[in-house]
Amino acid sequence: MFKRTLLVAAIAATPVLSQAQTLEEMQQQLDILAQEIEGLKAQKSSGSALDKLHIGGYGELHYNNYLENVKNDQVDAHRFVLYFAYDYNEKVRFFSEFELESSLAGDGKPGEVELEQAYIEIDTSENTKAKVGLFMVPVGILNETHEPDTFYGVERNVLENKIIPATWWETGAMFSQNIGAFTYDIAGHSGLNMFKVGGVPNKIRSGRQKSAEANANKGAVTGSVRYAGLPGLDLAVSAQYQQDVYQSAVGFDAVPGVLVEAHARYSIVGATFTVQHAQWEFDKAIGNKAAEEQGGLMAEASYKFTDKIGVFVRHTDLDYNDGGNDLENTERQDDTVGINYWVVPRVVLKADYNDVSYDNVGKNDDADDSFNLGLGWSF
Repeated sequence: MFKRTLLVAAIAATPVLSQAQTLEEMQQQLDILAQEIEGLKAQKSSGSALDKLHIGGYGELHYNNYLENVKNDQVDAHRFVLYFAYDYNEKVRFFSEFELESSLAGDGKPGEVELEQAYIEIDTSENTKAKVGLFMVPVGILNETHEPDTFYGVERNVLENKIIPATWWETGAMFSQNIGAFTYDIAGHSGLNMFKVGGVPNKIRSGRQKSAEANANKGAVTGSVRYAGLPGLDLAVSAQYQQDVYQSAVGFDAVPGVLVEAHARYSIVGATFTVQHAQWEFDKAIGNKAAEEQGGLMAEASYKFTDKIGVFVRHTDLDYNDGGNDLENTERQDDTVGINYWVVPRVVLKADYNDVSYDNVGKNDDADDSFNLGLGWSF
């Protein structure tokens, strides 16, 4: 429509230009035409408020059947998420992610209402951008892209869930740049807080403050680099430094921590192979038990027969301290096989079997074995 308007304006101006007797008159007519073109461009770019508003989201329902009847089987409306975004202009935009977990939230209810993202993004040049606000930390595979139709398995893999720990958001500022096949991110943001009243847990996941009146005595810095220069190949490495995972708590010495994560993914025809490693190193043992190091390795192979059907097998090996009655050094292995069926490209049905085993004495190897079903969607 815009191009046709320009063409009509040019044709309408032709007789006027042909009648110009001097170069000065011709230049005046060209100046008028240029002003009209710029006006049409401005009209197109301004648009209406609704044109600048974007709405999306995702959700997933889970059924977990624990095979040894040690745990209750469970049905969970696991996540319901809405995205709201707004383009102020071509260079400045707002993005947010609002989530309800486990259907009901409030006192005594199992779920939570969470604001997972709320940031302003600014294109500082053609290849660079800045984020300021509440955003996902740039580590791992799933933390920034975790819609259920984008990964295999009903549950997110335990390496990203327990070690990284996805999903993980903080408040701060991040700078990103594309240089050829490379993309890098540098972020300064709020940090973890492993100090809890009534005990000091070992679980990294429990240290997420979620920017909810978060203790900000000490912060963190994260950097990541991604390479995607070859078809089907995705390589990335990220590192994070925490100033003090106790946030200067009274009676506790400062304990800095470093997270290093790396992954490689290669797709060819219908097959995809993924390897991922993540490792935390703390200056001192944290928690009620010695947990100076926590990490793990994940390997996954999948094959998509058609646009609708894909199968996968995954092995995850964790070395971490899970608190509770676990012994000092907990090692856990998960072996998972399953199938995804995409009803349409962004609606998926999932089924998998997950076998869990522990190396330490006193853990029931069969307690967490499960058959799982899931429904996921995004839009």
